Amino acid sequence: MADGVRRARPSAAGVLFISAVAVGGIWLASCTDLGPADGIRSISPLLLPSPGMVVGDTMRDSAGVVAPLRVVGFTANGDTVQGTAATFITFDTLAHLVGGNVLVADYQGGARVLGAIGSVQTLPETVKVTLSPDTILAADSIHQLKTYSFIAGDTLVTSAELETRVQHVAGTTLSDVDAVIVRYTILREPPAKGSIPTVALMNNNTGSTRDTTVAGRAGRTLRLQVKQLTSLSPDSAIVTATASYRGRSLGVVRFTVVFTNQ
Repeated sequence: MADGVRRARPSAAGVLFISAVAVGGIWLASCTDLGPADGIRSISPLLLPSPGMVVGDTMRDSAGVVAPLRVVGFTANGDTVQGTAATFITFDTLAHLVGGNVLVADYQGGARVLGAIGSVQTLPETVKVTLSPDTILAADSIHQLKTYSFIAGDTLVTSAELETRVQHVAGTTLSDVDAVIVRYTILREPPAKGSIPTVALMNNNTGSTRDTTVAGRAGRTLRLQVKQLTSLSPDSAIVTATASYRGRSLGVVRFTVVFTNQ
């Protein structure tokens, strides 16, 4: 458990709030109007600094810094309302709140949390509570050979998935860790004819340089734009995958993809 962290005792208002949830169910923000006196007509979903957290630790952002839960209020015109105070509720014993908005993990599992501004509540969100991520490694080969045919008119060529695994280490036992963000970076690519790069990191047909681990695994593919190549000679691209916890690197996985014309 984080140093100096104590379980907050629920207030009477908090007990009434929980009872209202249990009896009335969850209200959709878009269906509730706080009225012009408040200036708020809708609220955002619950904004999580990270998709997961570690048993005994607080919720942290992508830089490893302790970060609070947030909910944002909006006017009828969609403008952000400043200075609005949000409240938060946990639904189980897997996590608890400190200072009203900092989530602390107690046990592994899926901790359920919701937020509210006034009488408008978000839908519940589930936060993964895991063991600490300690290492990142390749889930498959770090070397790939990808062929294409310029004569056949290939314009886009996509590699197999550059897959990684993030794990918790306990002696000789390795356990997969969910909800860890893995970042992919292109270190080298074949020369391009112009300003458009020859390769891009993809999630299916969408450009993406990050993935969140599920069953410990994350992955992205590398897509080559053949028409951007300056030469049809075999050439390679190098991609790294990294992850961190509390600002500490878990390691670097280095992938090499060789593209060659048939």
